[in-house]
Amino acid sequence: MKFIDLKLKEFIKLGLKEIGFFELTPMQEKVIPLALKGEQIIGTSQTGTGKTHAFLIPILENLNFNLKEVQSVIITPTRELGFQIYEEIIKLSKFSNEFIDVRLYVGGSDRENEIIRLEKGQPQIVIGTVGKIKDLAKDNNLLKIYTSRILVIDEADMVFEQDELIEIDNVFSLFSKDVQTLIFSATISQSLVKFINKYLEKSVVIDLTSKKISKSSIEHKFIAVKNKDKNKVLLDLLSTFSPYLVLIFANTVDRVKALNNFLGENGVKVIMLTGDLEARERKQVLRRIKNGDYQYVVASDIAARGIDITGVSHVINYELPEEIDFYIHRTGRTARYDSTGIAYTLYEFDDDSYIKKLRSKGLEISFFDIKKGVIISAKTKYKKRVNKIAKEEDLLHIKYPVSKKVKPGYKKKRKEKIDKEARKIRRARIEEIYKKRAKKDK
Repeated sequence: MKFIDLKLKEFIKLGLKEIGFFELTPMQEKVIPLALKGEQIIGTSQTGTGKTHAFLIPILENLNFNLKEVQSVIITPTRELGFQIYEEIIKLSKFSNEFIDVRLYVGGSDRENEIIRLEKGQPQIVIGTVGKIKDLAKDNNLLKIYTSRILVIDEADMVFEQDELIEIDNVFSLFSKDVQTLIFSATISQSLVKFINKYLEKSVVIDLTSKKISKSSIEHKFIAVKNKDKNKVLLDLLSTFSPYLVLIFANTVDRVKALNNFLGENGVKVIMLTGDLEARERKQVLRRIKNGDYQYVVASDIAARGIDITGVSHVINYELPEEIDFYIHRTGRTARYDSTGIAYTLYEFDDDSYIKKLRSKGLEISFFDIKKGVIISAKTKYKKRVNKIAKEEDLLHIKYPVSKKVKPGYKKKRKEKIDKEARKIRRARIEEIYKKRAKKDK
């Protein structure tokens, strides 16, 4: 379906044409007609499937220019995503003959100026983080969100983190019972399920994940670090391809800074993006990345969620994140919309159980080594090692059989014993590999 086939306001069509959007993504094709009818929607799909415009278009189409009150509220998990949604709605409304009052409420903004503007009049479209909206709407009664007809919660699984649930309840209680709620998320967390059950009696679920945790247009390539210097492996990897833009992820801010320094010292023009940067600094960094000033970005997980950096050709996991969801969100920064991408991961021997979990969820992974500046397949070696460990672990189930008469708590104790010995087997295998490598080096 094409956007010209939809009955949209002329300024929206012109805005879409200006940004080069002509055909709807599957998510947009499902969501937009239902949202325009006022349906409650829960939309789940992988990242890069056009969720943002799936809710911005109905918001603008249903906007009443004559009403100078809050008509739509968009809640985001991060200020960066808030900025991006704000920028997109400004682009879409560029050709409107009527002024549309869109205001962004996130941390690090000028609070005094916000209060003065709110005392003079209300915005028509609100974009903001939960904490900021609660401050202005609930705590200080300045932002009148109770008039809103549409509520959007974007990247909902991140918004509904455990420590945010009380604030979410406080904010949601301010909306009318008739508010149309549109929830978009890459995954459905337990906290989100509780919210849906509590507040949404009837809703249309649009699930385009197809039980796949990653888009088929992303290649997942794992490279064994073994006993090599990890930084050296990273440099070797970067020398094997010519990227448009690379995001390199590390788990901590300190690691990001160390990698940024290391790559810079080795002639790589790199910039870093972390959560401890001031709002202005982060905005400046994002602008420089989007302008093409840098090909290499070292980032913490703040860039994995809610930041849409156009043109990421490669993602590199310098280390695997603790949560598998974050692996999916990191790698989802590439292959946006109809493009393709490659996700590289530098893995250690003790990452086998993590890899096993990814593969059990249906992720297709290929294994490689780097030799003499060339990436070569290492699939056979990995399979042999994993199969050997798996056979040894299977024997544990024979060692600790399930008796016909099971005493209370036996199954739990049996599982604990098996898990404990399985860990010993894996550790022994890793130690054996490292010893062999050390002898070869001597």
